[in-house]
Amino acid sequence: MYALLDSYITPWFEQSFGLYLLSLFLSILAGFYLLIKGGDWLSDHSTNVASKLGVPPVVVGLTIVSIATSTPELFTSLSAIRSDSPGLIHGNIIGSNIANIALILGIALLVGNVPTKDAVSFTQRICLLVITLGFCMFLFLSPMQEIGISAGMLFLSFIALYLIIIPLHAIRKKKSSSDQAICEVPGSLSANIYFSAFMLVVSTVALWIGADTLVYGSKNLAQLAGVPEELIGFTLLAIGTSLPELAASISLVRKKQTSMLLGNIVGSNLFNIALIGGLAGILGPVRSGSPYPWIDYLFLLLTTLMLFNWLKGKTLTKIEGLILLLIYLTASVCTWVLNS
Repeated sequence: MYALLDSYITPWFEQSFGLYLLSLFLSILAGFYLLIKGGDWLSDHSTNVASKLGVPPVVVGLTIVSIATSTPELFTSLSAIRSDSPGLIHGNIIGSNIANIALILGIALLVGNVPTKDAVSFTQRICLLVITLGFCMFLFLSPMQEIGISAGMLFLSFIALYLIIIPLHAIRKKKSSSDQAICEVPGSLSANIYFSAFMLVVSTVALWIGADTLVYGSKNLAQLAGVPEELIGFTLLAIGTSLPELAASISLVRKKQTSMLLGNIVGSNLFNIALIGGLAGILGPVRSGSPYPWIDYLFLLLTTLMLFNWLKGKTLTKIEGLILLLIYLTASVCTWVLNS
């Protein structure tokens, strides 16, 4: 899809600067729409298929839903690999994780308070902290300052263990009926499993086309404006691919389903690094295109450590929400200034 856009549409539109610019914005908007809808369909119908096959709800919540919410970032990163844009991948992974905590949780806290007691297990919090530290160390301290094949395989091994250990641990704890309900996804229970299976194919195609269209528009717009790919990935792509989590988070806070909100943020961030970073590292090195990559790692570690500490049982309020939003604004400004 990316090659088709680049080979046939770009030369035709380049004859008129106005039409070419319009095509880039339309590509970005269309890409966002397909990613959001594709992610929603994949989450809803994969949950439905799993429930029809007798998969326990707690396993669905900790694995399938968490992976599904990371699919926009996954397909966007895979498309960026095919278009040889490592800066987009690096910026998208780090920017999405910072946005999930500082922007999405920050906005959600302005809607209502979020109690964290027993919302996320200590094991999950440790997993997120360890994988985030490892990601930053590989990128900052390794000789090549990149995630390559070896590191990618290590991250994928980590996520494989996570997918085995965490669900088994959750099942042994015998979640209460309220926790079971938290793992359900609204609107996911369709009566026809065959329709859901068909929609899984449709959602995958939508994600693939949406990712290629978004990367095409973003990469060419960055080149046209003289903006580094790293900055586009950190801001535009990160926010855009996190829009489904933002809408879901606001809805979950209003419904008082705060455990699912926090679980999705932790799970999404972990999958963004371990699954997406791992695959991207194997298929094509993940490296920063920024002259000051340490500023990205600093804000990523800061927000992750804050979340790790707050999940010990603290009730998060509007004050914490404003702090997170201020951190996100500061991170965005610093990234923009240092990469411009």
